[in-house]
Amino acid sequence: DLHSFPTRRSSDLEIYTRDLPVMRIIASGLKDTIGLYVQPTEDDYRICRQWMRVFGIEHLAERSFIKLSSGEQRLVLVVRAFVKSPDLLILDEPLHGLDEPRSQMVKDIIDAYCQDESKTLIMVTHYEENLPKCITNKIELKRTI
Repeated sequence: DLHSFPTRRSSDLEIYTRDLPVMRIIASGLKDTIGLYVQPTEDDYRICRQWMRVFGIEHLAERSFIKLSSGEQRLVLVVRAFVKSPDLLILDEPLHGLDEPRSQMVKDIIDAYCQDESKTLIMVTHYEENLPKCITNKIELKRTI
């Protein structure tokens, strides 16, 4: 029964509509929270800056997340997913809204990340051309009427 699953409270998503700097959005990925409830350490910020540099967005660190373009917001949220270097990386439409050069950059970064055999990627996309080269198995869902 789908109704037995917990629902996301609207307050859980407020972080993405509040006037917070990009650095704080990304740092929240280190704590597995939606929102930042503890002060990040200097080492936390160093890790965030490293990942921002990888994705070419270090210049956005102090900019307000809500004032970014949709493509910049997407990159920030992708960096947030990577910032903890998870063994299991789950990405839902990470290329949505990105131009071709940035889409290719993200796919290249995903490919490089997944070269580490301890890393596993689950990625959702509607378009096969969005799949990075590292994808070895895929499940295709088709709607039939």
